[in-house]
Amino acid sequence: MEFCEKCGALMLPKKDEGQKTPVLKCRECGHEKPIKSDPAYKVEYRIKHSPREKIVVVENESRYSEELTEDERRERRKEILEYFELEDEGE
Repeated sequence: MEFCEKCGALMLPKKDEGQKTPVLKCRECGHEKPIKSDPAYKVEYRIKHSPREKIVVVENESRYSEELTEDERRERRKEILEYFELEDEGE
């Protein structure tokens, strides 16, 4: 991974058919830098998220958490944990 000397943005590999050697091109300012040795750059856009990064949305909730009994809180925690365990198995 290399960064642009001019603006500091990420540089991506680019090889046109007319060029003999591949270059790194800045995504922001367009600055190009020749690659001295070809380390076989590879661009991937896959991002994996952990279950903690996912958001649980509860709809139509009419009671506030202060009004819940201790048993209701335990039951809700249990449901949330089961939800995340199912998500882990699905990946």
